Amino acid sequence: MKNLDYYLSTPDELFNTNVQFWYFEFSESNKPNTEKPFEVFAEALHEVYFFIQDNLDKPFGCIEKINNVSETNGFNEVEKLILVDKILGVLFHHPEQEKQQKVFIQLVDFRNDLSPFTDDPDIQNPNWHFDFEAIKTELAAIEAPTEKHKFLMSLLFDYLSKAYEIGEIEHQYYESIGFVQWIETELLRCEYLQKLETYTPTPETEPRLGKYTNSQLVLIFYYFFKGLGIELRRDTDIAPIAKFLHLITGKKLSKIQNSDFYIKLSKAPNFNADKSLFDDLNYIKPSFEAVGLNNVVRLIDNEIDLCRRGE
Repeated sequence: MKNLDYYLSTPDELFNTNVQFWYFEFSESNKPNTEKPFEVFAEALHEVYFFIQDNLDKPFGCIEKINNVSETNGFNEVEKLILVDKILGVLFHHPEQEKQQKVFIQLVDFRNDLSPFTDDPDIQNPNWHFDFEAIKTELAAIEAPTEKHKFLMSLLFDYLSKAYEIGEIEHQYYESIGFVQWIETELLRCEYLQKLETYTPTPETEPRLGKYTNSQLVLIFYYFFKGLGIELRRDTDIAPIAKFLHLITGKKLSKIQNSDFYIKLSKAPNFNADKSLFDDLNYIKPSFEAVGLNNVVRLIDNEIDLCRRGE
């Protein structure tokens, strides 16, 4: 058995982060239903996850690997399910998610065979963050496309800000029903209806995204989430945020790792030289002041002071 620090220093930062958060789960009141120590599961996850990364075109071989590792470690059906759910959670948040899809889809089916989602108590009686049917009903009751758009944008922000709180089964459920895809589709529908109505916004409501550079948009999102107490990269995955920035700006996305938004989010806020950062911070600060987000303004002021000291 390797020292736990070994699993926090692999070349794969996504794996390292998931192992650390999983350790916290084992140490708290929501510990998985097993008597086996965390070290056994960490070693099993390491063996399976890196096997999968080397065999992304062999989904059935990856399932066989899970069965073999589970048998070697003496996992019962519940413990095998704990391992599978964790693997699915890591793959779901992978920055190269499209490369993981073949294995991910097969693993979801395998997981459902082990314990059907519809039989899971957490799904039958969910105490979850978002009630999809209630949300659809609420949206249907809103008539104006602009109000629908506001509702959906707020919903998407809520989902992104709570991503780090949501458990693996809940994530898988949202993925299976296409929750985020539904939000994005409804947003596009609203934009289409607004164009049909030849809607002309007033100066107060005129879209202002075009006035910001990529760097400034990344800083806006970085400090908005930081103001909520959410540290990007530590508390939530940056890939969905980068994709959302592509959505709202209309900028084409090929591969997430090539996205300028993703690259900047991975280093925010210090992805520019001090002078450029200083200028960008001073440019976005009035926007937060205008809507009364004073806690965010204070965070920006602190960063501006650091830039001044570096001059």
